[in-house]
Amino acid sequence: MALPHGDWRHTSRQRLIAGLTFEQMYTFQTLARAGSFRAAAAELTLTQPAVSQRIRYLERLLGCTLLERRQGARSELTAAGRELLAFSEEVLSYTDRFHHRLEQMKDLPEDTSLTVVSDSDHIRHLLVEAVMAMKKLAPSVRVVIRHEPSRQACTQALSDGRADLGICRYPAPSEFPALGTIEERMYLYARPEDRIHTLSEGDRIAHLARADFATFADGMRSRQLVERWAEKVGISLHVVLESRGLEAMRTYVTHGLALAVLPEFCVREDLAAGLLRAVSAPGLPLLRGAVILSPPDREVTRAARVFLGRLPAKVNSSPRLATRATVPTPA
Repeated sequence: MALPHGDWRHTSRQRLIAGLTFEQMYTFQTLARAGSFRAAAAELTLTQPAVSQRIRYLERLLGCTLLERRQGARSELTAAGRELLAFSEEVLSYTDRFHHRLEQMKDLPEDTSLTVVSDSDHIRHLLVEAVMAMKKLAPSVRVVIRHEPSRQACTQALSDGRADLGICRYPAPSEFPALGTIEERMYLYARPEDRIHTLSEGDRIAHLARADFATFADGMRSRQLVERWAEKVGISLHVVLESRGLEAMRTYVTHGLALAVLPEFCVREDLAAGLLRAVSAPGLPLLRGAVILSPPDREVTRAARVFLGRLPAKVNSSPRLATRATVPTPA
């Protein structure tokens, strides 16, 4: 007696779950990329008949033809083959990420803590996201974030053993191992309705010369970057707000009180909500950055390495052996 439609679908799904393996998906993905059974067999270090056997098994399991086999020519995927390839690539991509995360979780000590110090704006905009990701990945690790008033205070905490990682503005002190860098692109932002968006480039520069700006406090490295940019484009900044924090500057711009050159990461939500829009201007984006430091003469902990993987940073491949050299300062 024929099975009802619902039962048939359940049985077919169970066959697929029981019969489809990662190895078979990888074999099919390799064949699709290589274009021939011979090339796939060489890449997989299998015999050509072994590859053919795996593909025939897949076709029997799925009940459809996956390849248009052409003698002496590149095999072409059928519609079902393209569907399987897309599915295999997605599954294997998730597998790679799962494997990477699992490897990071291994040997993490239970109920351990990780202290991160920073002298920058990264706490609200980058470190909070990293802590949330760490909570999911390694809930047994208690991450403590401390905002220090200066780079010197950060490096002192690392030297005294009161911190495991430091995220500080450039330049990097040469006596501390640099584990990685965080690069930030800074753009000019204004409200979407600001008339500057409708002006030609020449008129835009003239408008900037008259516009009010919210910017960084005098003496800050980011202020120097913005002032050098203004000098290059031939304008003098009319500053109506000086701040050591990004929030006050961002608030001024979102309320239409001033223009500002800000790191992209701190206005992502405002851009998505349509509250701000980047202004096209010569010489932008500006680059600024931070360096991730570890304590001198101390091993980088396993928890610190896992946390590094949660940051949007260029991380050195061998954290303990990181070069003790000053990280180049962006122009």
